Amino acid sequence: MIFSCFSLCFGRNIDDLHIVGTYNLIFNVALMVQESIGYALCLDKLVNTSGDSVLCFRPLLPKLEVNLNVIWKKHQMFSHAADLFIENLQAAIQKSNSSG
Repeated sequence: MIFSCFSLCFGRNIDDLHIVGTYNLIFNVALMVQESIGYALCLDKLVNTSGDSVLCFRPLLPKLEVNLNVIWKKHQMFSHAADLFIENLQAAIQKSNSSG
C-alpha cells in the first residue's frame, strides 16, 4: 500500500528511485538536507521550516496519512518534563476525540 502510494507521488516505480539511506533521527537528517546532501521524507512539523529556515515541507500528493502510537512501560518513572509531555498529549487526544 505505502509503496504504491510512493509510486503515485513520485510518478515512477519505487524500485527506480535512488534511495541511498534511511534514518531514525530527523534532526540529523535535517542537517544533511541543509547541506544539500539529499532529501528527506518525514512527517510534517518535525523540522523547523518557518522564518529564516532554508528547509521547506512539501506534502506528498496524493496525501499519505499514518497513525502513530505512543507507548511506555506501566509504572514507568518519568522526568518532570516527560510527565508534562504525556499529560499534555493525553489532554490533546481527549480534546480531539471530544471535538469530532
